[in-house]
Amino acid sequence: MTKKRDGQARSVSPTTGDLLDGRLQRATLQSDYRRLMGPTTRRRRQRAKTIQRDGETLFVFGDASHHERRIQRAVLSKRDRLFWATIAIACGKPGSIAGRKPRDGAELAKTYGTLAKARNDLDAFYQYYRPMRLGDPHLVGVPPGIGKSPGYFDYTANLSNPTAEQLYAAIREVRAWLDINREDPEYQSFQLNFCFSGHGEMDDNGSGSVVLADGKLDGQQMVAAFADCFPQPIHESDECRLDLFLDCCHAGAVARSITRALPDRQPRIATSAGSLALGQVYCACLDDENAFELERLGHSVFTFAFLNECSRKRPPGAARTNLGLRDVGWYTGGRQHPLLLDFAESEGGINIKFPSSYYVRNPPRSYHGPRDLPAPPLDDTRFADDPVGELLRSARAQRTACLNVERELAQRPGLRKKFSRKEILTNTEFPFL
Repeated sequence: MTKKRDGQARSVSPTTGDLLDGRLQRATLQSDYRRLMGPTTRRRRQRAKTIQRDGETLFVFGDASHHERRIQRAVLSKRDRLFWATIAIACGKPGSIAGRKPRDGAELAKTYGTLAKARNDLDAFYQYYRPMRLGDPHLVGVPPGIGKSPGYFDYTANLSNPTAEQLYAAIREVRAWLDINREDPEYQSFQLNFCFSGHGEMDDNGSGSVVLADGKLDGQQMVAAFADCFPQPIHESDECRLDLFLDCCHAGAVARSITRALPDRQPRIATSAGSLALGQVYCACLDDENAFELERLGHSVFTFAFLNECSRKRPPGAARTNLGLRDVGWYTGGRQHPLLLDFAESEGGINIKFPSSYYVRNPPRSYHGPRDLPAPPLDDTRFADDPVGELLRSARAQRTACLNVERELAQRPGLRKKFSRKEILTNTEFPFL
């Protein structure tokens, strides 16, 4: 029996996955990790701890030289995929306006300028979405993927200032990779990670789009491009989990436009029995906000805070500018508030994270301002029709309460709590994986 990876055939042992129980799976993964970080890499040796979260075993890695996921599932769950395809885009050329340059380290909205930090974001995306590979490459498991970590097999398209045609060429490469790997006995479905750092726009009706080197892509065009990643012809078993990382102005509007375009594409995909569904959605800001860069940071503010909180490697400048996602609001003067959504719950639930609410729910003792955080209940009818739009409405209401705390924190630095990555390990819902 052979398996084809990236066009290469390699030998594998007969299927024995049905003989493995949970303890043997974990032992195999731990052994594989110890072998990976063995004597030949002693200077880079890392400790891998495990934590239990919602009945799952998660590996926790220390700092390393790459932006790989700091917390990673040990084995596949219903929400995870074994095969990952990533399209990472940095587009900093469009939108340049003469004379709009940051002064004295002041912030620059990502609406303007050439966005020099977008390329750094792109490189970090590339590393972050290449998970640590845990498991035995020669073992074909039943059920598929047993004994391997999520994202064990991956393909990444790295695009700097691409035109639309260059993006479509990358999509064809992703589809060719999936065409090969669909014959793999462990292939069932795939995860598509779409990462974008650059300019985002919102029109008068609230629809968002991203800006490429030679034009814009709206929600309909992006969903059409995602659907074209499916291997051809589409089989009944073809499923795609779509994850979005959007570091651009009006990121919430872009995510909403993509979501609203999904039902329009479903009938076309459904005729061939495939499916495309949202997984995790990371928005740098709400729909009516801008995202920001700062001269003294190597990344955009959102990507910097995200990597500092969720990556195995802390971004350059983290020691002197220790920001978590909860700090983006006060750091930008109340003008940028990230929103993180997880639609990938196996039981049909959703995880929502509005990091800016941290200082309202956990205010410093010396703070005597308002401490309530009114979050209007979600309207089920509107949520069913426009899930991201309804969640944005709730986030905007929470933002109103956060602004009071953020003004205080901006004026009185002593009230701020030092961000510690160790806090994340005790949180059962965040960071998302």
